Amino acid sequence: MQFHLVLPGLAWPSGAASQIADAPPLTALSTLLGHARHDWQPTLAPETWLARQFGANEARLPYAALRRGGETPPPEPGAHWLCCDPAHLHFSRDRLLLADASSLAITRAEADTLITGLNELFADIGRFEAPAPERWYVALTEEPRPFFHPLADVNGRPVQLFMPEGEDIARWARLANELEVWLYNHPINAAREATGQRSINGVWLWGAGPQDLPLRAPASQIQADAPFARGLALHAGITPRPADHYIEGTGLAVIDTLQRPSLHFDAAAWLSAIAQLETDWFAPLLKALKAKKITALRISAPGDKHHLQLDVAASSLWKFWRKPRPLAALLATAPQPKPQNP
Repeated sequence: MQFHLVLPGLAWPSGAASQIADAPPLTALSTLLGHARHDWQPTLAPETWLARQFGANEARLPYAALRRGGETPPPEPGAHWLCCDPAHLHFSRDRLLLADASSLAITRAEADTLITGLNELFADIGRFEAPAPERWYVALTEEPRPFFHPLADVNGRPVQLFMPEGEDIARWARLANELEVWLYNHPINAAREATGQRSINGVWLWGAGPQDLPLRAPASQIQADAPFARGLALHAGITPRPADHYIEGTGLAVIDTLQRPSLHFDAAAWLSAIAQLETDWFAPLLKALKAKKITALRISAPGDKHHLQLDVAASSLWKFWRKPRPLAALLATAPQPKPQNP
């Protein structure tokens, strides 16, 4: 009777530990950590790690189809999906860098206007959609053949290191360039720049993969709000429930409220999110362990810098000599990255 709580972003970067020194009291979490076995595991992108929990070990993961499957409204069946996420491209010295949409504050009206224009001008490519202002897709009649690097890999890094690989890459490179030119010249970007906002002057194409990916649900009850996690559950035959609070029983919950603040070193947002987790998740789960309604709790914090796994057994809670352990003290034990050879 285990409950599995997945919290990407929990392992706040150790190099920025001073930014969360004023964390609010997290009594339940500290108690759980004091009774937990912890393990720092090999790093892995949270989405890749989560897909593996559903049995997907393929290198070519259909991220776009899975993420679109978890969006509202649901997608029309039969299409091959490609993420076409909006981005800001800019030069730093002689390198072209990409910033994803998480810092662009794209409005619903801006996204709708741009998507309408894309569908008018590029109708021969496919059908463009934006279920959320920062998440765009294009529905295609055939699966793209190249390998596209995930957006998380290229964000903040030189674009030239992450160009498509494999077959038919010239076609997709040409399309990306045409989309950039059209976006760059769109009046929306002139208006954004006039108010001091960064332009939406590019997209990142990625996430293609086979439609027939077999998945198995790791639990009979899944709670998730993020589209990719919801898409995995739905593809595995489970209708996910909201992840706003612990629902009594065993299961798997994927909570992403810490992920964006951690990626952007937004200490204020991270502290606010973890305080809410204390109320909605850590305290109820500790209560369930004490009442033996669950016999074990696993907390996984996957990430591309650190991956922390915590296991708490209900039977360990009677060990009164174990003292609460603050999260900051645990994060201080994170392994330091190995220096790269020059």
